[in-house]
Amino acid sequence: MKRIFTKISAFSFIVAVLFSAGCLSDDLGRSDNGSGTGTTEPTIPDNSVIDAGMFSALNLDYPGLAAVKAYYDSDQYYLAAQALLEYYRGRTDVVNGNVNLIAPSISAQEQEWADYALVKNEYRFYNGTYMDGDKPYSYLTSNKIDWAKRASGDLEERYSLHRLQWMAPQGKAYRTSLDETYTTGWVTVYEDWLTNFPRPTGDVDYEADPSTQPEESREALYAWRPIDVAYRVEDQCDLLYYFMQSTSFTPQLLSKFLANLAEQAEHIKAHYSEDTDTRATEAHAVFRAGTIFPEMKKAEEWVESGSGSMNEGIDASVFEVLNLDYSGLTKVKRAYDIGDYYMALEELMNYYRSRTHGLNPNVDLSSVTPTANEQRWADYALRENDYRFYVNNYYDPNAGEDNVPYSYLNSAGTGIDWTLCPTGEQEQRYQLHRHQWMVPQAKTYYSSQDEKYALNWIEVYGDWIKQNPKPEQGTNVTNHASWRPLDVAARLIDQCALLEYYQQSESVTIEWLTEVLKRLDEHANHIMNNYSDDSNHRITQAQAVTFAGMLFPELKNAAAWKTSGTSVLGGAVTSEYFPDGWLRDGDLHYHISGIEDFRVSLEVAQRNGEESRFSSSYVESMRKMTDVVMNMIYPDYTVPNMADTRRATWTARVLQRNLTNYYNLFPDNEQMRWMATAGAEGTMPETKVKTFPDGGYYVMRTGWTVADMMMVLQNTPDGPSEQWHRQYDNNTFELWVKGRNFFPDSGCFSYGGSPSSTADRRKYAASTAHNTVTLNGANVSSDGKLLKQFSKSGSGHSYQALVLENPSYTGLTHRRTIFLVDDKFYVILDEAYGSAEGTVNLNFNITEGTDAQVVYDVSEGGFHTAFADGNNLLVRTRASKTGAYVQKTGFVSYNINQTAERKAYQLNLEKTADEPVVRYATVLLPTADASDETIGITLGDWSETGGSVRVQVGGVSYPALSYTL
Repeated sequence: MKRIFTKISAFSFIVAVLFSAGCLSDDLGRSDNGSGTGTTEPTIPDNSVIDAGMFSALNLDYPGLAAVKAYYDSDQYYLAAQALLEYYRGRTDVVNGNVNLIAPSISAQEQEWADYALVKNEYRFYNGTYMDGDKPYSYLTSNKIDWAKRASGDLEERYSLHRLQWMAPQGKAYRTSLDETYTTGWVTVYEDWLTNFPRPTGDVDYEADPSTQPEESREALYAWRPIDVAYRVEDQCDLLYYFMQSTSFTPQLLSKFLANLAEQAEHIKAHYSEDTDTRATEAHAVFRAGTIFPEMKKAEEWVESGSGSMNEGIDASVFEVLNLDYSGLTKVKRAYDIGDYYMALEELMNYYRSRTHGLNPNVDLSSVTPTANEQRWADYALRENDYRFYVNNYYDPNAGEDNVPYSYLNSAGTGIDWTLCPTGEQEQRYQLHRHQWMVPQAKTYYSSQDEKYALNWIEVYGDWIKQNPKPEQGTNVTNHASWRPLDVAARLIDQCALLEYYQQSESVTIEWLTEVLKRLDEHANHIMNNYSDDSNHRITQAQAVTFAGMLFPELKNAAAWKTSGTSVLGGAVTSEYFPDGWLRDGDLHYHISGIEDFRVSLEVAQRNGEESRFSSSYVESMRKMTDVVMNMIYPDYTVPNMADTRRATWTARVLQRNLTNYYNLFPDNEQMRWMATAGAEGTMPETKVKTFPDGGYYVMRTGWTVADMMMVLQNTPDGPSEQWHRQYDNNTFELWVKGRNFFPDSGCFSYGGSPSSTADRRKYAASTAHNTVTLNGANVSSDGKLLKQFSKSGSGHSYQALVLENPSYTGLTHRRTIFLVDDKFYVILDEAYGSAEGTVNLNFNITEGTDAQVVYDVSEGGFHTAFADGNNLLVRTRASKTGAYVQKTGFVSYNINQTAERKAYQLNLEKTADEPVVRYATVLLPTADASDETIGITLGDWSETGGSVRVQVGGVSYPALSYTL
């Protein structure tokens, strides 16, 4: 190749190659041949205009540099530099991920910085936070650049000025506008800088204060601190791309540019910082110089040196969970493939901060306003408040005020003790590990932009990760304190939201992002490998796995999570619910939660273009489930307190929000619309008696308004031994009248775990704590059935009736028939039949009230209320034989660890083995004033196939109330 080029004249080569390639002909002078005709021949600039240091830095044997080498060997430096410039202008094999030359863009802020840096604006160089009001400081003094100026008086300003941070914006400004003003402005300033700040020589301490160094090198030291040099080199890797097509970018400038680049890369490499983070930044600049400029002689050394130092301490394991072929991770993959883990992670951070997919229905960043409670929970969780972590329903009674979470500060006062369980209840231990304060804290961060919340999240979750490693695969995690799959699911669902709130937080580093992603992957895989066999747990677990797959599609296992989660949900939507729509767990709280899990999983799929993963029958399967909720809600938007429902946790607002979601699922359901809008729209339901015989719940109401009354009965097929959330309560009931529940269920109070809390759970679950019939106060068995539903009318009266039965004990079956008479009052006929002997108890647990408001009527076998609002109840019972009236102190809990006393009583009858049956008939009469009412009760005949009772209310004798099976 050298011989070929030496046989071609310089002129011919220029004409044939350089001029045709668009070389800068203005650099070539022209000479007259003496004829006066203007015939000219180019004059090639002298070698002195080229910085020969460039050639020392170049690998002239690099592919593509043959012409450069030929001219250099021919001692034609200018033409060699010109050939090199054309090489760079045509180079396509080196991709710079920072630069988009196809569709260049510049932000408004960058445009301002580019303009301010021009001489016409007095060289106002952007220098980070150092600003003169709303614009950068001017570094113009006496018509020239004053590099020694320190406008703010801060020493760091003088250092960071030499990062030349306005030059990349100027490059973008040129590339987007092709206005040569930006190139000439950059060239002027850059050449001035090169002239004034040669690289210092000798043994220099670059970390020392330059004012303590020899005067002759003092100024240069400000410009050559390695970290600042690293920032310059990073930008220089981009500047060539932006400016190289400019007519102002000459071969002379290129030679200075590359010589300076090589000098700076070597300088950094020779003076890496001892600080790990600083060294990583410096090393990345060296690495990048080697990858963007592979033509440089020491490019391979730079890559090797840079990658070794910049990747030191970097946890590259996150790349094992990423799908680097995902379309959004192109820049991440490009950096990873060349071994630039540092840049790959930076690009990963950029990806998450700018991504617009992964649409989470639980997050609306356009309107984030934490509630007062969420704000409290966010603050209580801080270290300064002793890590008082909100754990649902568990509050410290010794905190001095209501609803203050327990502290999880360790005994030494130095950190968190994740093993603490102040109440001893297993449920508190489980729920601690759901991290229920983290989303409120994230919302508080987003609305306030106070980094203390982000820092607390990082500190606390980071500590949790260290102290709670995932158990080895194969470990039985069914009851694991921190890795029980249900609690992992709750954590995972929230983790899918947390990054949205903290997306722009300056506290979220690359290292923390990678940690969060790895743990998210770990959580989803753990659930997928440990699904519960059935129950509401399985539904929530599948929702969490679905969310992870839909919201983090760039993770390697996302496709598997989507398939697994939606498949489990598609099966559970039928397998976990009875044909009548009730959850097999038999608990309204988890019934509603299950519907929401199904619904929101469908919504996240719809928002992210994955709706087809759910079958066409999926939504329709939820219709009966939602019908259950609509029928079980009282007209004042409260719910029965049965099983583990915990009435206080379901506010009217929450219930109406769920009803609205149901109407959106089934827009043809005008009755649901009526309930969702509190009667403002839609059609009022007409159903008065609603039975759910599979689930074992029954509703008898007079209407759907707050002026009506409504009884809910429970007689389920399973008890606590089959379904954990059940209680020993078959054939119990609640009675709601005009906004007052006169027989609220005792609730659950505790989920157990310690001996005392387990005893509490048994106490509230006991049959005697419910409005049902017991034998010797023992707990009933559960195999409840609906024997008959019917209605009768005649003689000016009518009634609706339900006949329920439960084989409560060996040798004793409890049959309960309920009559709703003329939509005015209820009559309950209880019949305990069989060969068993002992004391039969009819248990009543009454609403809370003072002695004046709730009054025992012992001689009448009942009680009455005397509330001042005129909403009262008169209750009278007659038995088949004489018995005992036993007053008791009852209890009721509407939420975990909250209880109140109330009145209760038993009507006890002694039954012998040869007595076929003992019977009770009870009238429940809503009234304004019980003292104005009279009730008479006469028991009729009974057989195993039928029974009857007659009542007189307010002087009116009603026809016999009877049933026949």
